[in-house]
This record gives sequence, structure tokens and C-alpha cells, in this order.
Amino acid sequence: MPRTVAEHLADLRYVGRFEGAERLGEACGDERLKVQVGLWWDSDQGAVRARYRATTCAALIAYAEAACALAERWGPQAVTAARLREAVRGVHPAHRDRAGLVALAFARALALAPVKGSA
Repeated sequence: MPRTVAEHLADLRYVGRFEGAERLGEACGDERLKVQVGLWWDSDQGAVRARYRATTCAALIAYAEAACALAERWGPQAVTAARLREAVRGVHPAHRDRAGLVALAFARALALAPVKGSA
């Protein structure tokens, strides 16, 4: 069920540290926008945990929250800009591009080799 930007910000569930993450991805945009994602993997289940860190843009944070929820439920390959735009309501039209930035960070995490030393 879609949540508003305000609902995501009032109940941050996925912001966190990346210690032990097996995959890391990052994307940067204009206006000092940056989002980083960490994925913990299970060979049988795929991504079982997703966390992010983001600069202080409400839309970017809301999209990152929605992306982690999607990744944990359906796998990180399910994170697309279109799905994120559907999952988050109340984003100012000028900030809808942040969905693409978050999706790019997840795509980069998937494209990279696992982090050395991760469990």
C-alpha cells in the first residue's frame, strides 16, 4: 500500500549502517543529493535485508524507505523508479526524479561483486 512522504519520514524503518553488507551501491545527483544502499544476501532467499543512508531530502528518504521495503519483500531487482513513484505519494513534481536516483543505487549494488570480508 502506498505511503506518503510524511508517513515515511515519521516512521523510518530502513535507515542504518552497512557493517556486514554484501553489496553496496551509491548514486549522486544535483543539489548535493546522495543515496547509499547496503544489501545482505542469502543464497536461498536473495536479499534478506536492505538499508540506506541519504542526504536530507524528504523525497529521497521516502523513496529509499520504499525501496528497502520492496527489496526485502520482492528482491532488490524489483526496485525500479516506476515502482517507487507508485509506492510514495505526496512527492513534489520537481522531486520525482529522486526515485530514479534510488533505483540507480540499487542497480549499482546488484551489478557489483560482493564486498570482501562480508559474511
